[in-house]
This record gives sequence, structure tokens and C-alpha cells, in this order.
Amino acid sequence: MFAAFFVILIDLIGFGIMVPIFAFYALNLGASPAVATMLMALYSIAMFFTAPILGRISDFYGRRPVLMLSMLGATIGYLILANASALWMVAAARFISGAMAGNIAAAQAYMTDVSGEKDRAKAMGLIGAAFGVGFILGPALGSYLAGDDFDNANFVLPAYVSAALSFTAFLAVLFKLPESLSKADQKKLRAKPRVSRFKEMAEVLRRPIANKIIFTGFLYSVAAGFFESVFPIWASYEGARLVDGPQGLVPFMLVGGISLAVVQGSLVGPLTRRFGEHLLIKVGAVGYGGGLLMMTVMADMQQLWLVYVFMGIASAASALVMTSIQSLISQRAASTERGMVMGVYNSMGTLGRSTGTILTGLVFTYIYIHASFYASALLMVLLFIVAASVQRQWRVAAE
Repeated sequence: MFAAFFVILIDLIGFGIMVPIFAFYALNLGASPAVATMLMALYSIAMFFTAPILGRISDFYGRRPVLMLSMLGATIGYLILANASALWMVAAARFISGAMAGNIAAAQAYMTDVSGEKDRAKAMGLIGAAFGVGFILGPALGSYLAGDDFDNANFVLPAYVSAALSFTAFLAVLFKLPESLSKADQKKLRAKPRVSRFKEMAEVLRRPIANKIIFTGFLYSVAAGFFESVFPIWASYEGARLVDGPQGLVPFMLVGGISLAVVQGSLVGPLTRRFGEHLLIKVGAVGYGGGLLMMTVMADMQQLWLVYVFMGIASAASALVMTSIQSLISQRAASTERGMVMGVYNSMGTLGRSTGTILTGLVFTYIYIHASFYASALLMVLLFIVAASVQRQWRVAAE
């Protein structure tokens, strides 16, 4: 189990390295912020289509081949990015990386295979920990490696480091990770009837309450796409100009990542038991939207330390929203269909993040430098309203 955790962690750190600096590859090749964020969206779009395919292949042929294929594919994607001399190469690298990111389904399945019922929560907790550590260390490391000056930034080195980490993960799977799925289990899984993901989505989205919960997750994901993908550009752009180089992004990445990890890892459980998911979603929506709005105000006033503070508040609030919505949707599924329902939820989330990422560059470029933050905050108002409606329906259904 811990060998699998190590592999997932290495892969996620490599991915996280590129999060704050990917857009600058496109900008350095002459792209506008609108084009840069559209290229970023290719990752989520590719992942939307490949995640169920890779998961299904892992059922047929085992988890290990899929993990090796995806790690090697990610290595190739990062190498293309490191040597990119045209926007089409940046686009190809992003699409390949997103397509290979669908391996998380195989990784989760592997952890499920090697853990018994009593250890299942521990296994899923390890995956959550890998995400938390990866998204703290990765973005901070990527910003640091790129340097302290945008005019002379080294965007090639982070891509090579990501490639090296993905290849290390590939070698770890090749030499240290045994196959978790027996031939007998593979045969059983092949015999199971398959339903297309779009049919599953249509069926789940017809369910009352569940469809509204999934819609709140979709709204959050669109809002996150609006904010997260444009943030490095916004922080470095004339008007906000909070940083002079990629290394200036390091404190933001650490504040955001640590706030998210602390809330998800330590606070959500006790807060949920005390106040319930419905209230936490609404509080989180207010905190996320309000935090983003205050970041723009503090940026205009050039109060950098207060931008850090509100970045931390927004990140902590996002953890409340994400975790609470996931908890609610899991409660609306029977134990025999939980994987399917969560798959639909995750698919809609990926679709929402893609939508926000595509639109944010257009809003940023053609409307106003802070407009992406305003759009994200407005979506939180809508999320609050939908969450209140879910709470009312939930109470009626419980009576």
C-alpha cells in the first residue's frame, strides 16, 4: 500500500510543479492570456474522456500496465513541453499530460485492491494525503525552480524535473509495484456488463436532490477554474503586479496549499459533526467568494500580506465546499452504486473546471483584470442559493 502511495505522490508532485507556471510557456510564445488559459483547459478536457477508458482498461488487463503507460506518457508530455518552440507543441504537451492523468482511477482501484475492508478508509486517506502533499510541494517547487525574474525565467528546468519525477514513478511501478488484480478478478470484471458514462450521467442527473448536489459541485468547479488557472497571470500582470518573477508565487502556493490541506485533513471532520455539511457548504461559499473579492481590493491597494491572508481564507473555504459536497453526494448513493455516482460527480466537476478555465482568459483579457475573480464570486452566490434549496429538500425527504 505504501509503495503505491509513494508512486502516486511522486506523480502528483511532478504535476503540481507545472501548475503555477504552465501559462507562461504559452505567454512566452506569444499567446494572449485568453489563449494560454484555453491551452490549460486541454488538460481537464483530455482527462474527462480518458479517465473512464483507463479505468476500464485497468479492469481488463490489470492496474500495473495502465500505471506504467500513464507515467511514461506523462514523461513524454513534459519532455515535449520542455522543448516547445511553438504553441502547438504546448497544446500537445498539455493534452498528453491530461490524457495520462486519467490514471488516478487506476491508482485508486489499486489502493482498493490491496486494502481490506478494515483498511479501506486508510487507503483512501493515503491518496488524499498524496494529493495534499503534492499540491503543497509541487507548485512551490515549480515557482522556485523557474527563478525570480519573469524576463529571464527558466521554464525549461521545471518541465525536465516533472519529466524526471514521472519517469521515476514509472521505474517504481516497473520494479517495485506488483500487480494487484489477479487473473480471476480480471476475468470477473471483463464479464460485467458495461454502461456508457453518458447513460450513467443521464440516469443520476434525473434523481432529485442528487442532481442539485452535483450542480453545486459543478458550480464550484467552474468558479475554481475561473480563479486557479488565471491566478499566476493575474499576480504578475500590470494592474495587480504582486510578483516580479515565478519565485514570488511561492508564498501564495504555500499559503493556499497548506490552508487547503489543514482544513481537509484536520478540521472538516470535527466541523461536519458539529455543524453539518449543509451549513459548511454555505459558509464555504461565502468565504471563497468573499476571499477572492478581498484579494482584488488588497491587490489594488498593494497590501501584499493581506492578499496572502485572503488567499488562505479562500483556500480554506474551498476545502469546506469541496469536502462537504462530496460527503452529501456519497450519502445519496447506495453502497452498490457509490462508485458510479461518484464517477458522475467527478465527471461533472472536470467538465465544470474545463469550462471555467476556458472562459477565464477571455474574461481577464477582454473585460477587466479582476473580472475572473468577480465571476467566481458571483458563482458562489448562486451556489449558496442552490445549497439552501438542497438543505430544504433534504429536510423534507427526512421527515
